[in-house]
Amino acid sequence: MKSRDKRELILESIIEAYLLDNTPIGSNELNSNLCIPASTIRVYLKRLSDEGLITQIHISSGRIPAVKTMQTYWQNELNMREELQIKNVDFLRTLSEEFEIYCLAYEGRELILKEILSLNNRFIILDFGANELALKYQNESYKFLKSLVGLNIFDIENIAIKVHFYELIEKISTLKKSLTCYRANEKKAYQIYQNDAFVKLLDCEIHKYFKENLQFQPLFNEGYMGLKIDADFLGKQVNLIFAGSVYTNYKKILKQIKEVA
Repeated sequence: MKSRDKRELILESIIEAYLLDNTPIGSNELNSNLCIPASTIRVYLKRLSDEGLITQIHISSGRIPAVKTMQTYWQNELNMREELQIKNVDFLRTLSEEFEIYCLAYEGRELILKEILSLNNRFIILDFGANELALKYQNESYKFLKSLVGLNIFDIENIAIKVHFYELIEKISTLKKSLTCYRANEKKAYQIYQNDAFVKLLDCEIHKYFKENLQFQPLFNEGYMGLKIDADFLGKQVNLIFAGSVYTNYKKILKQIKEVA
């Protein structure tokens, strides 16, 4: 076995063992699991510690992966391109409690701007199919909004923020308050921040903070993370947010959801 292979195997074993039962792992346990001499393992544990990839909570305890190690692990391990099927709300709530994660589902993926209409040159109507927004008519605004046909409401909001279209931002914000369709374990949302910043997790306003589907700092405090995943939630096309510790076993959560579906 190559030196580099041993290092990676030991680090991966520490990560997976800690995700399994949140217990620090020592050289003897790794020796049993990997059949690598304990003396060799101790050398690699020292190297990994020096690199800041693992740490000891107490001098006499085993090692646990560092926060940055878990961040890299989740970036490599999580596939969030696959749409989830949520058919059992009670099961999702149970998962939230069991794994101590915050969960939010909100609509909006199907809100595509279909048409822009002028109402007697007094109002501009934005037709999203099931929803409409009305703005005061201005010729420049009308021409600008015409160029946004085909975009979803979140993309339109991002553009409105960039061009300081405040009336449109306000109208979209009001509409978005009705899009939340599920929320569980709000106390975890508060624990992540320990201050009033937790409110940004409570509704679909969180969408504008997710530049990518996997987020760590600065959106979340150190040691926490969030996932944004496309999902079919009881027949509705939603964005599903999970937020919790970097040490939570998200692979197991996603696997259980897929098995139930």
